[in-house]
Amino acid sequence: MKSSQIENISLWQLFILIIIFEIGSSVVVGVGSEAKQDAWLAVLIGGMIGLFVVLLYLVMLKKSSNKTLFGIIESCFGKWFSKPIILLYVLYFFYISSRVLRDFSELMVSSIFVHTPLEVISITMILVIIYTLYFGIEVLSRTSEIFFPYVISFTLILGLGILMSGEMKFTNLQPFLAEGVGPIAKSIFPTILTFPFGEMIAFTMIIPAVKNHKLARRVVPFAVIVSAVILSYSTFIQTATLGVQMRARSNFPLLSAAREISLLNFIERVDLLVVFVVMFGIIVKVGIFFYGGLKGLEHIFQKPYRSFALPVGLLIALFSVMVSGNFAEHIEEGIRFVPYYIHMPMQFYLPVLLFVFTLFKFRKKRKVKNE
Repeated sequence: MKSSQIENISLWQLFILIIIFEIGSSVVVGVGSEAKQDAWLAVLIGGMIGLFVVLLYLVMLKKSSNKTLFGIIESCFGKWFSKPIILLYVLYFFYISSRVLRDFSELMVSSIFVHTPLEVISITMILVIIYTLYFGIEVLSRTSEIFFPYVISFTLILGLGILMSGEMKFTNLQPFLAEGVGPIAKSIFPTILTFPFGEMIAFTMIIPAVKNHKLARRVVPFAVIVSAVILSYSTFIQTATLGVQMRARSNFPLLSAAREISLLNFIERVDLLVVFVVMFGIIVKVGIFFYGGLKGLEHIFQKPYRSFALPVGLLIALFSVMVSGNFAEHIEEGIRFVPYYIHMPMQFYLPVLLFVFTLFKFRKKRKVKNE
């Protein structure tokens, strides 16, 4: 497949990509811990608020005649002034790719390959992603289409297995709103809002590739709502099984909850179900961020993005290891630094500015057309 060929994905594939992308690393590290026993509610509300952010992205794409994010930036700031901003987004996409890859590598090293170096996991995973993206976003979409039923089935089975094992204690979810809405608001702004819902900024590179743009604007919000419900369900399971304190202390709460499953003294240690769900979620999430960054390099240097895939991919694998000294430092940086100083500017401040510019240009163009 040549880079000059137009890549198209279907509405169903877009729907699947969004759900798996949103689940991605959010299931690995858990979200909403600040809300304690109301974490499941915080995720649900955060998803509804995140929906409005996604709608802003969709309106921006619509007003700009379905250009990609980089096309919108160039139309707003011109060919030369847009390049530093595009490069900023390229670095952002690659940086988040490395962080998500680190999440998965840590999970694998701590749960299954305990004697395997972190570097081996990172390089192996990024090579799989490079190979997939080399054949285009369509291949990633088709692969997601095949594995999507397994991801959803395994997620549902985990909840039912824990419930049937008698390890799910609903008293862990009480008292409801014990400290009011304060902890929920604190967990939503900016943590849940930026991770994972604000990360939908990456789909401004994918949505223009959908065949039916009009219906895509309906599918995307629905997919975000579904993913919010799934994440809330996962958080509900974790809190009810582990309790507030143990969930907060666990590095991988869903994995810890899954280890509580014991049916008929035969079905135990279903860690592989969690690892499969997480692994494929990570492949999709890293793949989409990686693809967005590669398309940015293609836009800047006017060369096919495939020529950058291998060297940049290996750099991402290297940086995923160097991004922090240990997993505790990695998580702390993700809570204290990334949402405020990286996510917020790239997911909200700059897109709002682009939205205002796009709206102004659209009205000016329509006025000239009417005259």
